[in-house]
Amino acid sequence: MTPRAAAQTTSATSSRKKSHQTKKRKLRATGAAAFGETLQSLLGTDAPSALPLSLKPSIGRKRNDEKLEMRAKKVLQVERKEKEDKGRVRDVIGGWGGESERALRKVAQRGVVKLFNVIQQSQASAAAEVEESKAKRGSGKATLPAPLEKPVNKSEFLDFIRAGAVVSKR
Repeated sequence: MTPRAAAQTTSATSSRKKSHQTKKRKLRATGAAAFGETLQSLLGTDAPSALPLSLKPSIGRKRNDEKLEMRAKKVLQVERKEKEDKGRVRDVIGGWGGESERALRKVAQRGVVKLFNVIQQSQASAAAEVEESKAKRGSGKATLPAPLEKPVNKSEFLDFIRAGAVVSKR
């Protein structure tokens, strides 16, 4: 390396230099000796229980309680659905058979749809009429018809000004 390149590398590394505390922390966290000591100290401590978590009775009891709660919820849900379905008639026309009855049902359905469409249109037109009548009413004050304006000649206008009278809009 040339002296110039060495100077550039030292200046570049000095700008990226880690603090002493950072180096110390990283060495402490990643050193093999430190890791071994920490592992030995953890293995030397007494655990609250020698049993693995899966064999602890408290964990097993919690799991059993959760299973019982889930079963109870399912039973309650089934009972609730049975109560709701008790008075419900699911298929009124299902027992009917034949092609003619199916055709009659289609005709009836078309008629009902047309009836509802007519009712909807009449309601919409009635609502539009009500809005129109409200718009025509205005604020409730009596309205006077607009006065008819007749054009005033230039000479008449000048005569009114000379006389000092107010120009009327005959």
